[in-house]
Amino acid sequence: MTQTAENDTNTDDSLYNAFAKATFETKTDEGFIFKLADGETAQVDLDEYGDDFPFPYSEGDEVELLVEQPWGEGWKASVRKAESLRLWERLGQLADEEKIVEGDILSQNKGGLSVDIGLRAFCPRSQIDIHRVDDASPYVGRTARFQVIQFDKKRCNVVLSRRKVIELEREEEKKRTLDELEEGKVFTGVVRNIKKYGAFIDIGGIDGLLHISNMSWGRIDHPSELVRPGDEIKVVVLDYDAKRDRLSLGRKQLLDNPWSDIEEKFSEGDVVGGKVVSLADFGAFVEVAPGLEGLVHVTELSWTARIHHPKEVLDIGQDVRVKIVGIDTDNKRLSLSIKQLEKNPWEELAENLSVGDVVSGPIRNITDFGLFVEVAPAVEGLVHVSDISWTDKIDDPAEHFKVGDEIEVKIIDIDVDNQRLSLGIKQLSRDPWEKAGEKAKVGEKINVEITRLTDFGAFAQVVEGVEGLIHISELSEGRVENAHEVVRPGQEVEVLVVSFDRANQRIGLSLKRDELEEPMAREYTEEEGATAKLGDILRDRLGLGAEEEETSEEANETAEEVKAEEVKEEKTEEAEESEEEAADADEVASGEGEVASGEDEVAAGTDEVASGEGEVASGEDEVASGTDEVAAGEDEVASGTDEEASGEDEEAAETDEDTTDEEE
Repeated sequence: MTQTAENDTNTDDSLYNAFAKATFETKTDEGFIFKLADGETAQVDLDEYGDDFPFPYSEGDEVELLVEQPWGEGWKASVRKAESLRLWERLGQLADEEKIVEGDILSQNKGGLSVDIGLRAFCPRSQIDIHRVDDASPYVGRTARFQVIQFDKKRCNVVLSRRKVIELEREEEKKRTLDELEEGKVFTGVVRNIKKYGAFIDIGGIDGLLHISNMSWGRIDHPSELVRPGDEIKVVVLDYDAKRDRLSLGRKQLLDNPWSDIEEKFSEGDVVGGKVVSLADFGAFVEVAPGLEGLVHVTELSWTARIHHPKEVLDIGQDVRVKIVGIDTDNKRLSLSIKQLEKNPWEELAENLSVGDVVSGPIRNITDFGLFVEVAPAVEGLVHVSDISWTDKIDDPAEHFKVGDEIEVKIIDIDVDNQRLSLGIKQLSRDPWEKAGEKAKVGEKINVEITRLTDFGAFAQVVEGVEGLIHISELSEGRVENAHEVVRPGQEVEVLVVSFDRANQRIGLSLKRDELEEPMAREYTEEEGATAKLGDILRDRLGLGAEEEETSEEANETAEEVKAEEVKEEKTEEAEESEEEAADADEVASGEGEVASGEDEVAAGTDEVASGEGEVASGEDEVASGTDEVAAGEDEVASGTDEEASGEDEEAAETDEDTTDEEE
């Protein structure tokens, strides 16, 4: 295809890089052949056109070429270059004159839009519309009119503005629209911009707000569900504030109000079909008719399943059947239910089962406070931790059970309204304390087996699962330092029942006694709650009676005198006749307290009684303390008994302390 210079000597120099009119003749393997006005031929390369840009001309069509250079017997030319150069010249003129061109929006980028106006041009984001445009994607693919606002031929840069075209058009339209604007007037407008609270509609040079609440009778979460920028829609004027230049528009007002005749179409209890249009934390909105939506509250989704959010069971767009449970025309609220399409399983449960029935089921969940057991499909009941065992203290149910275990339970209570089912495991067997009560009668002797020993006594099994305490003071007539001296685990012994406290589940036993004296037995009867006063028992056991009461009064008076003497000695040191007595009292007080010194005086005043009954008082004090320990809850023996003895009968306690001092 290379040609020599000798072949080019007859060409017209005026055609070099010049525009020329030519007629298309034919297509060859080398290119497209055009005939120039002077009869010469020009060839355009085949690669100027292809699949993306097909050759648009037919034989005989006149085309403007850019004749570039001689080529063989003719010229080398280009159609595309001629078009581009002419366009550049035209664009320069359009920019100077602020003319308008039409172009296809090809794509968006970070700065704005890419537009084809014969060549690639750019429209900045700020020049796309009269409103701020955050998302330019809805404009892509459309044909629009632009004004050329900047042209740089050297950099091949063309900047366009769609906003200026809109502003020019709006000024003219606004004057016409204001003349027609009135409340209730219907206009066909164009969506200019969308916000989360509504859409701005151009009704002819004036933008009005179509609030989201006025878009549809139904619920919509965002205006983009109904409209997009550039859409044409019909709207009605709701209000126009000329001073503030604010226009309010409505769309739903042009649609039929579905609430106007809802009571004619629907009734409570009707079952209808609908589509899920929105999901919220509190429920699902279902459209049952065009523009008519109702709420299925999250509590109305299932009778038994614990649903935290409707999305766990429903999807937007899903077709569902619902039951109408409430119609509030004043507040335009429609209440729906899905669970009420089926019978309440709790009502079925109450029909089929009763309190006291024994059922079985798998454990579905374990908590600190109990077990959840499924007793019917999707119906679970609670076995509270206190209803697991009659005798064992269950702190952590997970240590004894595991999820999936099949267990047998007894129905304690059925609450259909609150959907609560109370179950019990321990109720499957008889309360062992009932059996224990039948066996262990206060004042009677029974056979028991020693189970364990402690520092304060021995525990013995009365019946299976129930133990009683033989206090260390009740093991033998003599003083016992360690329970191992008298009994051992596994040993069977005959004991006397001295107390039975069903409420606190405590039984007091005695190995050394054969029977209770009448006053003690009377105080220990179950009807009176086994609350005998220790002071009364001690007086009876010691045989002091009325004489001891007098001694007690005497002891009280003496103790008060001793205390007065001590105070007097510290202040004045004048009581010489009581010096020896006060010194003894002070020495006793330092070891045993002020009460002990008073007791010493009691011993001095009642020496005959104390010396005659000392050993008995010492032994009976242990009896009293042991008996009291059983009734009070098996606390620390010595201190608890002494304090209660002092509170119940001061005279007996003073006698006991005096005897202890004498023994020391």
